[in-house]
Amino acid sequence: MELIELAEKWEYYAKNRFLAAEQEKDDFGKRFIEHGAMCYFNCAQELKAALILSLPLSSTTQLES
Repeated sequence: MELIELAEKWEYYAKNRFLAAEQEKDDFGKRFIEHGAMCYFNCAQELKAALILSLPLSSTTQLES
């Protein structure tokens, strides 16, 4: 599995858990589900940021530095 696919999968899980949290009647249960969603979302964003930072700079970006 490609790393970008993994990040997208985690974003998908986060979205589904946020939707599930909206359906939860119990306040604690809702917060618990939202916490899990935020964990997936944060991991996805951190992975995406790391992937962007690992990309080689283009020649135009190198000239601007």
